[in-house]
Amino acid sequence: MNHDSLGRVLVSRRPNSSRATARWKHGLVNLNVPECYGLTDIQRILDRFAPRLLAARPTLRYDAPMSLRFPGVEFRIARQRVAPDHILIRSSLPESSVEVPETFDFDAPESTPRISNALCTIARKIAPEVLMPRVRELAEAVGRRPQGWAFSTGYRTLGTCSSRGIITLSSALVFLPQELRDYIVLHEIAHLSEMNHSPRFHAVLDGYLGGREAILVNRLKTYSWPVLR
Repeated sequence: MNHDSLGRVLVSRRPNSSRATARWKHGLVNLNVPECYGLTDIQRILDRFAPRLLAARPTLRYDAPMSLRFPGVEFRIARQRVAPDHILIRSSLPESSVEVPETFDFDAPESTPRISNALCTIARKIAPEVLMPRVRELAEAVGRRPQGWAFSTGYRTLGTCSSRGIITLSSALVFLPQELRDYIVLHEIAHLSEMNHSPRFHAVLDGYLGGREAILVNRLKTYSWPVLR
């Protein structure tokens, strides 16, 4: 549905929910409401949530030409004349590109989600090649060897370690500086020793990080992502 100030809103009715919640995701407001809510209830909730949501609205904006540089890869955003109705994506290393039509309006509400989605599509394709050399180096440095490595397309959870010792990393790590990539990887490696977040776990992780765990946790919390999450 559409809201006067929030624009397009994705509404999900949840049968087991007792309250309404809303957050930004991929440039759109995602609203979860109890199954019994009707359109009037939803409109009322959106009007009530609107000031808070607008204050927290992501300010991410792209332009062309524009370059986004990260360890091992550079993303280039440019205009093209070849396909006037399409966004062209090239996934390669050390440079990948998102090319938009000459008439593409970066100020349009849907432009930021479209570019972000294109960048994330590239990241999913290049993540193993970009990340794995350093991942293996870190595991070797701390003397731990997981049963396997995998990559996920989810961007809310940046890493997991299963009880079988398989570590899964989000392809979103491509968009992080090296120190934050290392923090996520070592966090999951530490779970090979402690499958919890106990004081012993944090002692192991802080040892891996040279006593910088608290600093890196704060930097990750305040990091300005170049894609919508």
